[in-house]
Amino acid sequence: MNKDKLIRRRMQDAEKHHRMGHYERSRELYESVLKIEPNHEQANIELFRCSSENWPEEKNAEESDRLVKLFPQNAEAWMFRGLSYTRFEKPEEAEESYRRSLELDPENYRAMHNLGSLLVNHEKREEGLSLLEKAVTIRPDYEIGHLTLAQVYFLLGRFDDNVRESEQASGVITDHPDLQIVYGESLYKTGNFTRAREIFSHIVETTLLSSQMYEMLCPLLRESDEYQHQGSVTGADPDYLAATYYRAFLSLENEGGKMPISESDLQKILDINPSHGYALSGIASLYKLNKQVPEAVSWIDKAIESDPENRAFIRQKAFILIDDDPQASLDLFNELVNSDPADTRSELGKAWALNAAGNEEESKALLKAISEQDPAFVFGLMGSPLGGTAGGRGPGRIRSMSEQTRPDGKKEFIRG
Repeated sequence: MNKDKLIRRRMQDAEKHHRMGHYERSRELYESVLKIEPNHEQANIELFRCSSENWPEEKNAEESDRLVKLFPQNAEAWMFRGLSYTRFEKPEEAEESYRRSLELDPENYRAMHNLGSLLVNHEKREEGLSLLEKAVTIRPDYEIGHLTLAQVYFLLGRFDDNVRESEQASGVITDHPDLQIVYGESLYKTGNFTRAREIFSHIVETTLLSSQMYEMLCPLLRESDEYQHQGSVTGADPDYLAATYYRAFLSLENEGGKMPISESDLQKILDINPSHGYALSGIASLYKLNKQVPEAVSWIDKAIESDPENRAFIRQKAFILIDDDPQASLDLFNELVNSDPADTRSELGKAWALNAAGNEEESKALLKAISEQDPAFVFGLMGSPLGGTAGGRGPGRIRSMSEQTRPDGKKEFIRG
């Protein structure tokens, strides 16, 4: 087989493995091409593409410098250099590289998206937003572009624009929680509580990472008649109340219990109904997450007072106490189990409380008995959280919002 034919075949195989996510094999094939032809342009570019995620920032920058020296007219090389220097926190070099990439290829929507994100993050918002809008116009199925644009609209307080973009993007990004969250928030901000409630409810039902575990801490009120009744009694919009509760819940679940956000939302419900048990239990969960146990106990006691027959509130109090007062926690779990031996959640809590109280053997025996009765329940509780999809080649791969940069500089936008 002659050299050109061999290179062509290996490049085809490498690209196939790359598309399938077999990065190690694709790297091996690209490297084998470069052994035959060290300056093969596409092999160098693709090897960088599938290797750079695993390199430290300094090596990324060095390798991208090497790329643009070898191929100064290659728009992708300059785009990768911009990405490398963005990660290296050298925004001037990154901006210069992205602009050079767009000079060479004005339709390079990835460079356009990356430059737009960079400019927004560095207070050049008008130009940055224009580039982000243009990127999705050029490539309407560009998922990362839609996600970034929707988030930027939201973070800039342009909620009507976010609603419009989120509705368009929903046809491209199916059920992505980061998009749905800012969409629901924007609907809430613009007063469309009915649709916001529907979106928040959908997010909770489809993406809640550990619903059984969370139910022990803060029972979730789904589509309850309580909001309808509460609205009719107080004159408040029941969809507003339900959306507010979901909003607080999602803030609690996704932001790690940032109290000013969730407590404010829950307080809106308590302003209308000071005895709303689920809002009280939500605030108790916030204090527990922030390791303020006495305050958490105070709030869950209010929830119990509002509905003394609600076993979920009593169970929540037992879980709140499990680390700080394991005996008190165990006493509560014993009461729950004795009154309802079929209450598996309380049985499991009792096992944990036994362990916390130093009764390890009794705890193990109880866990074994529970697993024999209902193994699916136990394994469901131990399940690991879902993650965002990994980024990769093409327009259809996105990562979690946790890897993105926002205009306030707290996080970093993903790059295409």
